[in-house]
Amino acid sequence: MTIGKKKFTSKKISIYCSFGIIASVLMGGCSFLPKEEPVLAPPLVEPAQLDYETAKVKTGEIIKRVKGSGTLVPTSHHDLYYSKDGGRLKKVHAKEGEFVKQGQTLAEVETGNLAFEIQQAQIELKKAEIRLQQMRASGADSYSLEIGRLDVQSLQNNLSYMNNQLAESKITSPIDGIVTFVTEIRQGEIVPAYESIFQVAETNQLQILYTAMNANDLADVSLGMDAVTTIGGKEVKGKVVTTPKDIPADVYEKNPDLYSKSILVEVKKMPKDVKVGDMASIEVVTAKKKKALIIPKNGLRTTVGRNYVQVMVDNTKREVDIEVGIISSTEVEVLKGLNEGDVIILK
Repeated sequence: MTIGKKKFTSKKISIYCSFGIIASVLMGGCSFLPKEEPVLAPPLVEPAQLDYETAKVKTGEIIKRVKGSGTLVPTSHHDLYYSKDGGRLKKVHAKEGEFVKQGQTLAEVETGNLAFEIQQAQIELKKAEIRLQQMRASGADSYSLEIGRLDVQSLQNNLSYMNNQLAESKITSPIDGIVTFVTEIRQGEIVPAYESIFQVAETNQLQILYTAMNANDLADVSLGMDAVTTIGGKEVKGKVVTTPKDIPADVYEKNPDLYSKSILVEVKKMPKDVKVGDMASIEVVTAKKKKALIIPKNGLRTTVGRNYVQVMVDNTKREVDIEVGIISSTEVEVLKGLNEGDVIILK
């Protein structure tokens, strides 16, 4: 007999061991799970350095010029028209660009039976002249002879009138030249008085017509400015003889889109073997200055009433207002606001 001791069976020992394992798991937390990786801070990214295209302010010569290709056109032309209303256009005998001779018929209006009536009037006049000769030969009295003379005069007047009508029904070229304009009036339509039907230009005197892309390109071109031209591979000197400001109002209204953007250059000695429509290059210097402060044109920035540039000072971008002078196609003269060597940012 054993006193004061408990007796443990194998079953009880097994239960106690299970409790011990559970307790150790609970006390150990998640020791069976994989360990969590520490959170790393994102790497520091430095902002990219901005690269500006820059240019230095320099001193040099700046030239503003108008330069391009023009066309040889006649110096003068003749406007041909009818001076009376009511005629219907019968036929046009010439076309634009055609060379015509002096006296050549270019157009005519309907005259009805006028040609037949002229033939009949010529016969009547001949008969009257024969009667007058007979009266003189037969010794007719003075009164009969006077009546005979008046009959002849009347028929002559009538024939002259009809011949004038026939002549007025035709438009003929006053010169040897080239047709530069033909009316759009069609056969059978009424021809208004004093409306140009043809323009015929002389071909022995030519000028260069230059038309700019924009009217502002010619703003500084003045009458009498020197021009350098190249025609048929030969360099020839010339002068500006017409600008948009010199075109008569009535001419300007006929084609404002052309005349507002065009100048005429007269060449001192036109090369031989050139003709209407040939191409010629021109150059007109409108402004020039030496020892000017110059920046590239794409460095100039503008807003309403303000001209300015962006400059780099101690790696910092700043805006500086400037006063400009001559502006060419590629450069700008700076009058105030910058110094030689300053660095500006280009657009």
